[in-house]
Amino acid sequence: MQRVEHLAEGVTLYLGDCLEILPVIKHAHALISDPPYGNANHDGDWAARLNEHRGTENKPIANDTADRMRSVVDAVLREAVRLLDKEASACCCFCGGGGPKPIFAWLAERMDRDGLQFFHSVIWDKRNPGLGQRYRRQHEMMMVAHRKGGRIRWNADDRLVPNVFARMPPRERNHPNEKPLDVMERVIETHSNVGDLILDPFMGSGTTGVAAVKLGRKFTGIEIEPKYFDIACRRISDALARPNLFVEPPKPSKQESFL
Repeated sequence: MQRVEHLAEGVTLYLGDCLEILPVIKHAHALISDPPYGNANHDGDWAARLNEHRGTENKPIANDTADRMRSVVDAVLREAVRLLDKEASACCCFCGGGGPKPIFAWLAERMDRDGLQFFHSVIWDKRNPGLGQRYRRQHEMMMVAHRKGGRIRWNADDRLVPNVFARMPPRERNHPNEKPLDVMERVIETHSNVGDLILDPFMGSGTTGVAAVKLGRKFTGIEIEPKYFDIACRRISDALARPNLFVEPPKPSKQESFL
């Protein structure tokens, strides 16, 4: 663990390897995250070449080879069984939707054993085709599970949610693979209640955390890259400073450290 920031009561961000930090975390109501996809993104692929053409930073994503991704995500899911609420929980992980390596199929199967029970798959339709050859990537998937023996954490029994979210990716991004804020808000609203603790072991630039605090949830985030950790601290601090008037935000912490 390299650094810890307590931004508000119940809002804590960790800089470091999630496999080293997760054992010190005690509980979460929902794990909602966008882990590496196992595609070696930004490491000589189309996205890397596009970044080079734009003259922007081009750095491979940590733990993003197929074998390393499986190893890290498997370890995170084992921790999720210990951390998540026994009676009602949600484990939501985004993944790629196509390509020669069926990561989405592996993730669905992995989330249906070893203490977890698979619940559903969700599609994020990006509206416009992305990069790729032959089939161009227009969607990503999210696999949803809960602790085995419990039930899915659901905001309200009468809430009916389509399993396809159609949203454009952000035009201006803080992270190469940043999700739209309203997609993360919908996931959090569906699978948690005000005051619940949301955990994101692959926080990136903090979109999940921004959505969580805007909706009155607590948040624990972990990020391995210092650059994105600093961005996440600033974004989540800004969200805390501009609360939703219709939702009670987390209270300021005595140990708060705004960047």
